[in-house]
Amino acid sequence: MQLTPHARTLLKKIYAAYAGQPFEEGEEEQFRPVNLCRAELRLAMSELRQSGLLAALGKMWGEKLYYIPEDKLPVLQSFYFDYTPSYIDTSDIHVHMEEGQSLASELFRALLFVAQEGLPITAKGSIHKKNISRLASKLTLQEKHLRGLAVRWPYPEIYPMTAAFIIDLMLCMGLLNRGDNAYTLNVEFLEQWLNLTELQMSNHLFQIVMHRYGSSEPSSQHFRYLIMRPEIALKEWVSVEGLLDWMESSMLVSPVQCAGLSSSSLSWLEFMAGCGWCQVGTNQEGESCFRWLKLKLRVGEFDPAPTALTSPSDLFIVQSDFEVLVPPEVPYSVRWSLATCAELLTIDSMWSYRLTREQLVSANEQGVPPQDVLSWLDSCTMGGLPLEVKQVLEQWGRDIGRTLFTEALLLSCRDAEDADLIAAHPRLQGLLFRLGPLHISVPKEYEEYVRKELTAAGMAPPSIVEGRDSVKLAAIPQLYRKREEQADIYTLPPTNLEQGLIPINTPLLYLQQVPLEAEGLLLPGLESVPSMWSKEWHSYHSSTAQKIMEQALSWGIKVRISLEEQIYEFIPSRVLGNPWRIAGYLLPNTEEGSGEERELPAGSWNEMQLLIPRATTIPPSVRAPGYVMINESTIKVDQHYT
Repeated sequence: MQLTPHARTLLKKIYAAYAGQPFEEGEEEQFRPVNLCRAELRLAMSELRQSGLLAALGKMWGEKLYYIPEDKLPVLQSFYFDYTPSYIDTSDIHVHMEEGQSLASELFRALLFVAQEGLPITAKGSIHKKNISRLASKLTLQEKHLRGLAVRWPYPEIYPMTAAFIIDLMLCMGLLNRGDNAYTLNVEFLEQWLNLTELQMSNHLFQIVMHRYGSSEPSSQHFRYLIMRPEIALKEWVSVEGLLDWMESSMLVSPVQCAGLSSSSLSWLEFMAGCGWCQVGTNQEGESCFRWLKLKLRVGEFDPAPTALTSPSDLFIVQSDFEVLVPPEVPYSVRWSLATCAELLTIDSMWSYRLTREQLVSANEQGVPPQDVLSWLDSCTMGGLPLEVKQVLEQWGRDIGRTLFTEALLLSCRDAEDADLIAAHPRLQGLLFRLGPLHISVPKEYEEYVRKELTAAGMAPPSIVEGRDSVKLAAIPQLYRKREEQADIYTLPPTNLEQGLIPINTPLLYLQQVPLEAEGLLLPGLESVPSMWSKEWHSYHSSTAQKIMEQALSWGIKVRISLEEQIYEFIPSRVLGNPWRIAGYLLPNTEEGSGEERELPAGSWNEMQLLIPRATTIPPSVRAPGYVMINESTIKVDQHYT
């Protein structure tokens, strides 16, 4: 990490105190060592901004909020805080929270539910209670897994917590859209998502839950990134109390915070277990512990792009009793297509479906004829479909589509006289079917033509068709999609946090980023200050010496002075009057010496020189009337001043 010592020290203190949470401009002053002047602190902050390790947001009236970008948090923890895990004997562990099904498979169930059964919205804006309850019943995730999440669920009297969580997840991932009357699937994003490997899905999901559902408290953030550390081996039990003790000894958490953190960290681990990533248990002494399973997750890491869907891993097993067994390597896109003609039964290491006549009828209604389904099943089944299964599917296919309802419009007339005129219209003969004294049937394909003729005859019907346009739900996308080419790879939509069910209240979403060009060391009125004050080592009249000291105090910089036959650096802190004195911190003139607080009366020092600190890089120039920005190219660490 190429930073000056001042910037490294400051960054460590900011990270420990705030993690990824924003802090007000000026709060960094609490981390300034006594031997560092205010200007050097500003330059250290500017250096962190230039390096991308610190970002800034603009508030009203020009104030700023600073924060460490969240993707930098795991790197900083590993850089500043060495950690060596200690493991617990496996024989002593009682598992009280087993790992659940993978969050990727839970999301699959929810997406399939939306496609097949829908999520209609009531006039009050909530999802129909029957549908939301049905969705919750499909999930294996339980409320005990979510009890400790730092979020507020909407409609708690209607929405089960698990259903609210999975809907929020789908919304913020861009997989679900909210319409006027229902939530519908975003087909483009869905296809991209289904073409990911399960490892890629898990890494995306882990990143989302880390950033969205965890507590914003810095100590909780430190804990979440600590348990992700690569030093913790897969399938090894780690003591939660041991982790908290390490955090306290590393000054990432105070002793007062530890009690509350113990409860919240255990709740977070139970959530991780519910998502299928870990187990939680206790040892013989009753201490809580956990271990990672299956995947070792790290934020921002993804496996290579998945192979094409023509690979041998696309094949599944169809048994003679119509059960379909799907091996773990089969892509999710194939599993989604299989749901067209088969009912999803169980999700485990090997998924189980069952071919049914009802699903075949459903596929046909969505525009996928039985012969296409049969052909696809035969090509994706190891060794081809069993003969007896193929024969039954062919028989079902022959029975499907023998009769068909055709949609027509009912034209209602105000009186029989109007109905007679319409039925006798010379240009509408053969298109209309009289159903009674006041009603006429109009085939849907002739709707626009009949509307045009009725308008010309002075009997124009309203543009809205009663019973059709009043409740217009978005069409359910087809489940079965035969693709010739690989779909685009899914990427998480940027700034999508505010699009979920859960209200997100953070300034990081609503404030504008401060451009990097606005950072640097601004010295007001530098052009009016004599250049010799900073360029020459010189003795001055007492009144001039006072002005130089006051200028250093105004700019927040150091002064080199000759005092008591020694040369020191002095950091002015305040001016005292009657008689005039300058208070500040006198730095040692040797590495072994220690600094001290001093009050210096006028005339107590001889030669002096303003020390204007150098910046470590040259950002783009920013100038304003009466201000000059001091910037230099990169310099060695031991060259601090111009």
